[in-house]
Amino acid sequence: MICGMATVTVKRGKEAAVVTAALEHAAALRTQPGCRATYVLLQRDAPVEVSISIFDDQESFDRAVDATRPVIARHHLEQLWERPPSFATFDVR
Repeated sequence: MICGMATVTVKRGKEAAVVTAALEHAAALRTQPGCRATYVLLQRDAPVEVSISIFDDQESFDRAVDATRPVIARHHLEQLWERPPSFATFDVR
C-alpha cells in the first residue's frame, strides 16, 4: 500500500475553507478504485492542515489524484495558503 500526505500552512481565518475543500477532495478520493482510507487533520495550535490518503498501490493512487484534481481546483486554494503545500508519499507496512 501507499500513503500520500499533503501538508499546508493556511492563512489565519481561512482554516474552515481549506478543511471544507480537503473534506470534499477526500470524499472524491474515497470513490476511486484502490482507495483504502482518507483523513483530514487540522493542527490544534497552528493553522496547519494535513491530508492523508491510503491506496492499494502507486498506480491507483496516481489515477485517483488525477481524476480528482477538478474537485480541489474549484476551491482556488492558492488564495488560502501561506505557501504552497508540501507532498510526500510513504510505503505502508
